[in-house]
Amino acid sequence: MIKKVWRLETGIFVGTWLLLMVCASSSLLRDPGTFTHTVVGERILSTGQLIYTDPFSFTYGGKYWIANQWLGECIMALIHRVAGLDSLLLATVTLLAFFYTWMAHRLVRVGIHPLLAVLIISLAAAASSHHFHIRPHLATIVFLGFSLAMLCDFEAGHISIGRLFWLAPLFLLWANIHGGFLGGMGTLFLVTAGWIFAWLAGGESPISGIRQALVLVVIVIACGLTAFVNPYGVELPTAWLSIMNLPLLPQIIMEHAPLASSKTALAVLPLGLLYMAALIGVFPRRPRVTWFIPLVWLYLAWTRVRHAPLFATAFAIVIADMLPHVRWVKWLSQRGSEVCKIRTAHQMEISNGITITQTFIPIILILTTITFQVAGVRLPVFGSGWAKPDPAHWPIGLLGELKRIESQRPIGTPIFNDFLYGGFLIYYTPRMRIFIDDRCELYGAEGLSMYMNLEDAPDQINRLAEEYGSEFALVKSASRFDRYLSEAKNWSLLKRVDAAVLYQRNSKAHMALPP
Repeated sequence: MIKKVWRLETGIFVGTWLLLMVCASSSLLRDPGTFTHTVVGERILSTGQLIYTDPFSFTYGGKYWIANQWLGECIMALIHRVAGLDSLLLATVTLLAFFYTWMAHRLVRVGIHPLLAVLIISLAAAASSHHFHIRPHLATIVFLGFSLAMLCDFEAGHISIGRLFWLAPLFLLWANIHGGFLGGMGTLFLVTAGWIFAWLAGGESPISGIRQALVLVVIVIACGLTAFVNPYGVELPTAWLSIMNLPLLPQIIMEHAPLASSKTALAVLPLGLLYMAALIGVFPRRPRVTWFIPLVWLYLAWTRVRHAPLFATAFAIVIADMLPHVRWVKWLSQRGSEVCKIRTAHQMEISNGITITQTFIPIILILTTITFQVAGVRLPVFGSGWAKPDPAHWPIGLLGELKRIESQRPIGTPIFNDFLYGGFLIYYTPRMRIFIDDRCELYGAEGLSMYMNLEDAPDQINRLAEEYGSEFALVKSASRFDRYLSEAKNWSLLKRVDAAVLYQRNSKAHMALPP
């Protein structure tokens, strides 16, 4: 009876789901994009119109700007309508639990020991965890895994070339959800080019003739053209490129900084060493083209922290094909290591297809949580109110004061804010207008430079306040802005909490300004 409803994959899903729900209910909400994306999606859904100008800031309000993650944002808004941040948390945790369970299943189905499979998945998740945020970018992690798995399966001879046509609708969704589509296209192009080159050179390749080579070229072109199948047309890929080409991003957003400058390097290092050891251990056998893809993403991760989860995902997908061919794995197996032993098909009960009854426990877990959230039942983990932004990270203690100001001031009242708090204000005080947020493509090099110069010369806040009529300022505690405003004679402290401080310009100075 137990085998009918429980197996290794069930345990991995339930364990991952519970771990994330218990330990990540606040950390998944640490990115300001969670708030901004949700509000943008809700605005599109409620008005029935796409966004073409900035509706949130007083510095760039009305400037041309498109919601380049529009479909992902609409999906987030729909989920948010169910039970607010709780349903967003549940959907994200469920997606991640499913994804890592699926990758574990790929490992055990080829005969890799369950303990080794769990270790590999744990290392991959650890190297990716810094990027676990409730944002559309999670689609890039998942879609890269799915697309690379299809490429690996074709190269290994497990699927026909016709199955690769399913990449086109996947890339269509990807393009409309997140700009990581570019990374997926780069991966697809490199793999296809490698196969064609190997075939032309007379080496090992899944391509057996000119017809297959042409079919692959058609698939690549079809996937590439999906970038333009969207409501914004060519403006969508143009926005992706403008974001990636902003020179100040590494200085202002940590996920765009080099890996060596982040603590994430400590999680990526063991994964990188294991991958390199496995790749070297394959020789002198000629490696498959797909086995080199994690090497590309490892290099990209070194240049930008945000690519580390994509390296970890590529590693977890590729290692399933590599391990049975690694010489030192075979050597350990021959000397009695059960963990390193690659089992044959008749030894692998665990890799049989998952039945409907074995999904019973995860389904009940998810449906129960949804029911409690919608009903407003306040329970730990499973109930309403479990998704809580961390008050040590967000100015939750200032919400009462902020909402009071919002209700007493006209729509569009400007408020100066730290970069981190833009999305927070967009979500919680939608009637006010912010100074800056994480939509870097909107502000461009000029706007980002202005903000960074302000950090070096915070006295310029007064000039900005006079120029835009900003009466309030929300800044991080103990920041340069905080130190300056606390000593400035024309600014008064309204309230201070651990995360942030709220200031107001003195009424006389404000009243002297023209309307």
